[in-house]
Amino acid sequence: MTSQTFDTTIIGAGPVGLILALGFAQQERKVCLVERQPFQKSESFDGRVLALTYGSMLMLDSLQIWQDLMPFVTPIEHVHVSQKGYLGLTKIHAVDMNVEALGYSITASDLGSVLWQAVAKSTYITLQSDSTLIHFSNSDENDMQGVAVELKTPQGKITQHCDLLVGADGTQSKVREICGIQAAKKSYGAFAVLAKIETEMHPKGWSYERFTTEGPVALLPMEGHFHKAVMVVPAEQKESVMALNSADYIELFADKMGERLGEFTSVSNRVCYPLIEYYADKMVAKNCLLIGNASHTQHPVAAQGLNLGISDIQALLALSAGIANLNNANLLTNYEVDRKPEHERIMGFTDSLIQVFENGSPVVGHLRGLGLIAMEVMPKTRQKLATMAMGLKAK
Repeated sequence: MTSQTFDTTIIGAGPVGLILALGFAQQERKVCLVERQPFQKSESFDGRVLALTYGSMLMLDSLQIWQDLMPFVTPIEHVHVSQKGYLGLTKIHAVDMNVEALGYSITASDLGSVLWQAVAKSTYITLQSDSTLIHFSNSDENDMQGVAVELKTPQGKITQHCDLLVGADGTQSKVREICGIQAAKKSYGAFAVLAKIETEMHPKGWSYERFTTEGPVALLPMEGHFHKAVMVVPAEQKESVMALNSADYIELFADKMGERLGEFTSVSNRVCYPLIEYYADKMVAKNCLLIGNASHTQHPVAAQGLNLGISDIQALLALSAGIANLNNANLLTNYEVDRKPEHERIMGFTDSLIQVFENGSPVVGHLRGLGLIAMEVMPKTRQKLATMAMGLKAK
């Protein structure tokens, strides 16, 4: 049995865990980052394309890693929102918001590579790969207050101590389970089918989201003429959609999305994920905090899952700045008070989008159209939507 002491131990080295580790390192805190998989081979960093909001960009820039990410990102300068079968659309432009881009798309593998390089360079971060959390308990000894953490590692079991234990270990969080924190689960009875798709015309910074009664479809610009293509399908259609050949899949996607950039010319192999939302009853316990998917897992319709996790990190770092010891009950209380309203706002917004746009009633369809038209002709309403989509707080 070996013993080490850290300011914080972070369980889970996906994007949220890595970014938080870099943030605490910037505060010159000793961090242990624990990951069950080999580093740089995490399933969090596959070929999926992620959307980073403008607010997330500002946060990553404050950690001095945005410059390293810039070669791998594609700016999203325009957003086009519409619905199939009814009138009404709205468009949001970066220039109207006085920013260079509303957000950015990046492949998860590129994001992971840059984050890992930054973490590896930090003298404040200890990496513990191929390791899993066995158990943890609060220690009340005067000389070792905080959390005693037991890990299973390639070298055997080890015990370490930290002031604050952070669960960044995803939807099925072991940290959350040991804390006894319950998570409400909501299944949308649908799957997101993801692919890389090519169009005849260059996207030129345009992102498209189109709502249908069976679920939204979206195009997110990537390099060249390529896009991340998202199609949400009801659970009962999942098998038939995944069995389509490339030509038939393109035809189905084109029927839902419409020809925005000429013809769709090629599509990659498709991957599929169930759409399930989790929301933890609490974000904190004694000397312990949940963040990212361990605290909230969202439907991707508003592209706010990872970005909400990044804004959680920003809030935590702001609250912890100047606090000498992270073994601080007020810090955790203030964090939960600060973040809970924002979580409820974003998740409520996501749910309302799904409920309104998946209603098949023609009357509701026309009302949706009026709403989209209203956003298009009322700049303040459109700006409010854009501010939320950019991950910024309304002024």
